[in-house]
Amino acid sequence: MDALADLLTTIRLHTSAYFCSDFNTAWSMQIPADGSGLFHTLLDGQCWLKLDSNPDPIRLETGDIVAFPSGGAHRISSHLDMDALPAERVLSGIRHDNNPFYDPDAAPETCAVQNTLMCGAFKYDSSIEHPFIRDLPCFIHIRAKDTPELDWLRSLVTVVSVESRESKPGSEVIVDRLTEVLFIQLLRVYMQSHPHKAGYLLALNDAKIGKALNLIHANQTADLNVDQLASSVALSRSAFSERFARLVGEAPKTYLQRWRFEKAKKALRFGDSGLLEIALNSGYSSEAAFSKAFKQHVGQSPGSYRKQRRQHTPPS
Repeated sequence: MDALADLLTTIRLHTSAYFCSDFNTAWSMQIPADGSGLFHTLLDGQCWLKLDSNPDPIRLETGDIVAFPSGGAHRISSHLDMDALPAERVLSGIRHDNNPFYDPDAAPETCAVQNTLMCGAFKYDSSIEHPFIRDLPCFIHIRAKDTPELDWLRSLVTVVSVESRESKPGSEVIVDRLTEVLFIQLLRVYMQSHPHKAGYLLALNDAKIGKALNLIHANQTADLNVDQLASSVALSRSAFSERFARLVGEAPKTYLQRWRFEKAKKALRFGDSGLLEIALNSGYSSEAAFSKAFKQHVGQSPGSYRKQRRQHTPPS
């Protein structure tokens, strides 16, 4: 398993499309900041996007995709400087077959606005302390006119839009799986278009550190150390440690330890393994040693963590 695949599994990534709807009247939605991610794709027409963090509006055109992986507040609308409805109210109306921005009696040739917008969410466990979540970009914009090589990605979006409008058997599963692919592809596009931007995504894309991260996340026995990782990517220990810390944001030894505890937390929360097995998989030779280290790192014993988190974890 590569590092990104392992991370997405551990943070329990779940994606979905909220709606894909036609708007034929002037419209505006205000989307608040959220702990998870959001995306919009404009399938038809033109509209405006305004970020709370930036006063300059952004014009969106047919085929554009925008994403807020860390859930930034923003407004999306057909016109600038018009009152916006809360996104929750719009979503509720659409779900109850009462789209507030669609007049079913209007003739197409008389409509001042003709937009088709798809909106969705990328949800994940943001409580996990990991550089991947910390370094997720606030905003990604894929302009259709600048990326003709990504027409296949827009074709994927079209499939999602068709499935999200229908109630055929399996449509919900298809939408969820394809929006997960969309999330991963958006991250890939961001990595490729920002090759010099520091952060965990750059580390994943780095020939040396990316390989080391893949080794860490593929390892199931907790027997890797910094010397082995440095050797595996043909770097000295000092060169490897410096490069790893610069890109990832922490020393390789710290990352190794942090990730082993995250895997242990996942096993305690969702698995049925006993404490000894989890301790051994985390690199400890006894339950006592593991319990002591776990409590120092997490703030509570493994047993207390398992009991508390299972009580507050909804079924998958």
